[in-house]
Amino acid sequence: MVTSKAPTTTRLPTIDASTLPANPSANWDRRLADLNGHLLQSWRWGEFKQQHGWSAHRLLVEDSAGTAMAQVLYRFKGPVSVGYIPRGPAIGGDPAVLWPLLREQIDASGRRNRAILTIVEPNEPLGLVGAYREAGMVKGPAHLQPGRTVKLPLADDDALLKQMDQKTRYSVRLAIRRNVTIERHAAVDEAIDTFYDLMRETAQRNHFHIHSRDYYADFLRTFGDEAVLLFARLEGGALAAVLVAACCGREAIYMYGASSTEHRGDGAAFLLQYEAMKWGRDRGCETYDLWGIPEQQPETDGSETGGKAAGTKGDDWRGLYRFKTGFGGEIVTYPEVLERRHVPVLPWLARKLNVFKG
Repeated sequence: MVTSKAPTTTRLPTIDASTLPANPSANWDRRLADLNGHLLQSWRWGEFKQQHGWSAHRLLVEDSAGTAMAQVLYRFKGPVSVGYIPRGPAIGGDPAVLWPLLREQIDASGRRNRAILTIVEPNEPLGLVGAYREAGMVKGPAHLQPGRTVKLPLADDDALLKQMDQKTRYSVRLAIRRNVTIERHAAVDEAIDTFYDLMRETAQRNHFHIHSRDYYADFLRTFGDEAVLLFARLEGGALAAVLVAACCGREAIYMYGASSTEHRGDGAAFLLQYEAMKWGRDRGCETYDLWGIPEQQPETDGSETGGKAAGTKGDDWRGLYRFKTGFGGEIVTYPEVLERRHVPVLPWLARKLNVFKG
């Protein structure tokens, strides 16, 4: 059980993250990096989401048993809210001691924000022992972020190519032979407009919803030099684009991507990912996260040939799965989602409010 042992520890005061000395954002992200935390727990992610309807609250608990951190995002509907800890919390030390201390702070923050419940979507197992109820939790909803992803080590160019499967490696080299060029852009209006046009074209072709133009622009501007917008171009035309971010100097993450309907057989999307990996490596990142694949391995349709990625429409993720796993690396499955109920009789209301949309 989580509380079965009673180690002797010295409890230190809980730290309000906003009062961290000198530069609070840098101090938060430095501590997060020490705990191998995720980008969605970074200070900049909280600042970014606050521009789009969320309120970020950061909790930091220190104890002689270790350190625990949680960035809680609140979404309000009328007088109540729902809390969300995406890809967190980050716990370094003894979870039997640190989790109850952090849970107290989550409860206190929930009361201040009139939260019905807090959704916890861990980046890695929290180390809790026993039934969920012994940790004060219940099983939560389906994953809000992807439940599985592909991660690969960032090595030299030859090693990056070698870990790809034959078709993916061929597609990267095909794009190079056809003189597809890669451009890097910051948050300038012309580049954002082009990216958003590609996003709309991709969404229409593949039947999925996208964010507003301002969402992607704000992402780039908030993350600054910790993010990059890459375009693959041929004879001046934009074939595809990706938006990639780096977390705490440890991991580069493919966040958003799009491609034109024409010229999809030039290998541009493959070359873009290869260049994005190199960008992350040049920033000192050790791994590259391709962000999301289906939770179940789909049946192959054999439709990917000649540098063209198989189509992905709606809930049919076969093309996406084939594309991402072709780069090699390791498939990572995330722990299931948990829920801390602050007002136990009202969890149905949170579902009805659908606060996580957007």
